[in-house]
Amino acid sequence: MKIAIMSDSHDRWDYLEKAILLANEAGCELLLFAGDLIAPPGCAVLEKFPGQVKFVWGNNEAERVAMTRKMDASEKLELCSDIYEDTVDGVRIFMNHYPRLAELAAKTGEFDLCVFGHTHEYHHEIVGACLLINPGEIQGYRTGTSTFIVFDTQNKTAEKVVVE
Repeated sequence: MKIAIMSDSHDRWDYLEKAILLANEAGCELLLFAGDLIAPPGCAVLEKFPGQVKFVWGNNEAERVAMTRKMDASEKLELCSDIYEDTVDGVRIFMNHYPRLAELAAKTGEFDLCVFGHTHEYHHEIVGACLLINPGEIQGYRTGTSTFIVFDTQNKTAEKVVVE
């Protein structure tokens, strides 16, 4: 199974839509979003992903009540509060917006994949047997590049995708 991993769109719906189109083309079946979508219009963009979307809060979500209502009304979008934990296709996953929490989770040895956002910078590190990863930013403001990850659960590899 292929999983799209995204974070930090910060109201750049055009870049988010392009990233979702690329994830669709790559055959991704699940989308993990590590926070800072910011506002309800982003929920409509996430709805364009054909599979399930798991979402955790970031530190800049401006309209949490309206976003919660949109996600509650959706059959695709799942609001996972601050932390998402699950086993998907045999891969034990942890996701949170903040790097320190994801790093600590990776060090426990309980997970195969730990995802974070917040820094807007791509990060790929092996901690024990766990892949600790930040997909970079959809927004493209801090780094000048919009990126996300396609993670393959079969071989546990992550491919960085640049959104152009």
